[in-house]
Amino acid sequence: MDVIRGSAALSPFRIAKLLARLRDVEPAISGVEATFVHLVDLERDLTADERSRLEALLTYGPRDATVAAADDAGGAAGAGVPLWVVPRPGTISPWASKATDIAQVCGLEAVRRIERGIEYRLRLAAGASALPEPQLQAAAALLHDRMTEAVLREEDAAAALF
Repeated sequence: MDVIRGSAALSPFRIAKLLARLRDVEPAISGVEATFVHLVDLERDLTADERSRLEALLTYGPRDATVAAADDAGGAAGAGVPLWVVPRPGTISPWASKATDIAQVCGLEAVRRIERGIEYRLRLAAGASALPEPQLQAAAALLHDRMTEAVLREEDAAAALF
């Protein structure tokens, strides 16, 4: 599985609304980021040209290079508690079906499937070292639709999609 990060998944307005809801669950949450992640199942390693073509196909959305984030503490990008929201294992999302078809029509036969998820990063206020498990589960519940999505705590667990 290959992971290709994309653009911001949520607008600043939606991030601000989400942050307010997350703070109701745990006041120590000082910021949140949301970035699209593309999970690519490959038959073989891609050549440099194929990799470039795939990255070009997966470049969409806002052209702003920054990740949509809301943060009162001014935390560093990429820091915080990661939570990956992905389609439920055992399913193939409609987005994946179309994206995979497009990649293969563009000559990327090595691509078996492309799925899209969102990587959320929950930043904590200074002095907070970790979220207690009940608050982490409550925060995760706000980030996904449990009927169609799953929440993973690490990138490697996303391989279960394939």
